Amino acid sequence: MSTELDSTALRPFRRAGDEPFQHPVGLIHAHGLTQYSPEAAEAFSFPSKPELNKDVLPPLFQTPQQPLASICPQHWPGIDAESTDMLLKVLEDNHSRWHIFFNYKGFHNHAAHHLLAIWAMGASAKIIFSAYETHCEYQRPAFDSPSRITRHNLFEHLGDERFYSAYSDFFALELGKKGFARTFGEYIFAPSANYLTEPRPEGDGHPEMLARFIGGVLHPLIHTGYGAEFGLLGISAEGLAMTAVHPVKVHALIPPSYFSSPVKSGTMHALSILALVAKDERFEHIEPMDEAEMLATIVSSRNEALRAYAEMWDFDVANKEGVAKAVEELAWLNSIIYGVGGSSKNDKFYADFFLMHLVTSTLFIPSLVTSLYQNPHAQALLLCSYFTTSLACYLARGRPILDIDVIPGPQPSPHKDTLPNKTSPEARTPNPWLSIIQSALVHPNEHLCKIQRSLAHFSALYGLRGQGWFATNNSKLEDVERNMGLGELDGTLFLRVAMLTANTLGWMREGNEEAGVGL
Repeated sequence: MSTELDSTALRPFRRAGDEPFQHPVGLIHAHGLTQYSPEAAEAFSFPSKPELNKDVLPPLFQTPQQPLASICPQHWPGIDAESTDMLLKVLEDNHSRWHIFFNYKGFHNHAAHHLLAIWAMGASAKIIFSAYETHCEYQRPAFDSPSRITRHNLFEHLGDERFYSAYSDFFALELGKKGFARTFGEYIFAPSANYLTEPRPEGDGHPEMLARFIGGVLHPLIHTGYGAEFGLLGISAEGLAMTAVHPVKVHALIPPSYFSSPVKSGTMHALSILALVAKDERFEHIEPMDEAEMLATIVSSRNEALRAYAEMWDFDVANKEGVAKAVEELAWLNSIIYGVGGSSKNDKFYADFFLMHLVTSTLFIPSLVTSLYQNPHAQALLLCSYFTTSLACYLARGRPILDIDVIPGPQPSPHKDTLPNKTSPEARTPNPWLSIIQSALVHPNEHLCKIQRSLAHFSALYGLRGQGWFATNNSKLEDVERNMGLGELDGTLFLRVAMLTANTLGWMREGNEEAGVGL
């Protein structure tokens, strides 16, 4: 992979602007930005509003549900009553105390992601509380919105973070009345939630909620996905509210025709399409771009080509088998983009912050698409828009070279220098995943546990794939597929990528320092 991809690739899972927001000691308060920034306080000087009757809100944080289907992430052993009680307490505190953006650049509050990921992997109550404390050090406080959001003014304040609290309350009420599936379908995928017959003259015109949902480095999708996976209405309300206050930057990927007619499906496997994109001469010489606008820039300039590739994808939502096949292809696709795209022949691994979000977001596609089983058009919209966004992210990061052969294999056997010696039972690691997960549970970087959980789930489902499983028998694609090394692809990919990620960020449980932070 070219070292000129982007300088951020040298700072694993960190980016400029992630520096902690410094709070004045002793002035932390759950309401009112004056406690943090006089300038922001002046800008966010709101009139008082009538108090919403909190009694009408449904229970937002109850015991997480079991997985919706076998393709959804499973819970690890280690969960108990104490850890679950702690999880619900800190999730509720995070919901009421902090804003969804931890700074004024629109960077996302990841506390709920971190806490749910480690709870699902068996973290203790003490670890969960300690993890939450690391987030409280730099969050912005929650504050009341200028006015309430109702069905009548639902689209009047889209993209305005001042209305996050009001949108959260609105969606919580809707979720309580209609449940997740109906609410999700109505406010993200319905034609009325995306393109109006008569667009409003002010603001953004059309609501374009699906474009907001897949924007923001996929954070609205990730957050809502946690709500769908665990059945937590509070998290779902936060995710939908986050969607509403996000700007629209990728609308060209989702034209109005997608909502008025069936989504087109092609004849190619997702990996074959990726191989074509990796060699498409139209995408050569993509220069490094401003991080905040890179995806919007790629979408605005390459949207026709991206949509054409998306329409080549062969996927079917008519039955569970077709949905499971599409989900598997997305897992391979984004694991390759992040893991193979981050590898190089000089043994240096680039843990790209943005491409990492492709892997962690893929984990929630099973829960989201399963929840929409009674709405096949919404299922197709979700899969197609997500696939297109994945390809766009790959291009936005400079289209890193994809050569599966350069990824080192897993090393479950001890190195020759391992203590006390390489043949000792104490030195042997029968299942590398156990060490990977245990190390991720106590690592302070909230993104590590998320990506390792994703890769472990993919390995559990698809690890049995041996070399040669991928074969399209399409002579026109042989060269590009061979060039990418798809014939060598097997189920150890997920373990190899997980090991590379752990090595890059540091095995802190084992005594290593946290790597990559602040570089």
